[in-house]
Amino acid sequence: MGSIDYIFESESGINKDELSQGDLLHRTPELAAAIRQAHAHYADAPSYTHFLVLTQSCDLVRRPKKCKAPYITICAVRPLTIAVDRELTSLIDQLGGCPVPVGSSQSEVLAKQYLERVLNNTVDGLFFVPKGSANTVDEHMCAFLPLSIALKTDHYDVCLNAKVAQARPIFAAKIGSLASNLYGRVATPDLVEEVGSAAASTYKAEFFDELGLGNMLWLSPFERDELTKALARHDVDELGPLTREIVKEMVSAIPNPRDLIADRVVDILKKRKLLASLAPAEALDEHATLEEDAQLAALDIAASKVRNFIRNDAVISKVLKLHGGR
Repeated sequence: MGSIDYIFESESGINKDELSQGDLLHRTPELAAAIRQAHAHYADAPSYTHFLVLTQSCDLVRRPKKCKAPYITICAVRPLTIAVDRELTSLIDQLGGCPVPVGSSQSEVLAKQYLERVLNNTVDGLFFVPKGSANTVDEHMCAFLPLSIALKTDHYDVCLNAKVAQARPIFAAKIGSLASNLYGRVATPDLVEEVGSAAASTYKAEFFDELGLGNMLWLSPFERDELTKALARHDVDELGPLTREIVKEMVSAIPNPRDLIADRVVDILKKRKLLASLAPAEALDEHATLEEDAQLAALDIAASKVRNFIRNDAVISKVLKLHGGR
């Protein structure tokens, strides 16, 4: 997955002479030692690899040697999967006996909306740190703003030496508004505004996949019922234990509700003689004339057109979506 730098400055834009709100710090041994004085867990836990500076930039300016703020407030930056897994777990409606996590197709919409909000920094308490924001960031991460600690400004140089990235001014302001309990929020550009719709769509698709959306089954009520039947038919003694691959094959074999409806309507029309058809014997007659062959082809075309009209009917599509179909 390619990196899109829209939140943090490029390497050449990083001010390495002073700290600013929105600076990303890597947990160096020196920084870990300073953090350990305030919170030992943050200094040693494997997932606490980075920290984000929350203190306002104006309070971090050194005049001439000391800054205005008595403390430097930083918050933990941890793998984004920690927050995402928690959200996805809340959307799971697990199917008994199924080795793959299952959620409804409506929950899939909620999951994608949540991830888009993460990308656009509109999830309360979180700030997105994309993979590649710094050389030390090799996976998508996020700042957990409530997980903050205060370091004495005696550790200013230690923090400065640990600085690996710097938020762009508008995103630094966003961090400030999230960190404080302001009612007025800072509006930041979203991904589409920054990179365009085509690049954003590609990035989001890969982003969703990396964060595990594709590892879950998002099923409509019809699909869930059909999968339940297929799971019940699976003979473990004869076929072996269920695996992810077997379950995916079961799901891929589930017919599309649109096709089922279309085929059923065509069958009813034929039985009611509202749609002409040839008897099976006629259809299989090896001695049929060219005229009869043409008639059979015309009837097949008529039935096919009816199926297509039903499959593509807007009202039927709307009803299926209202009931969780696709």
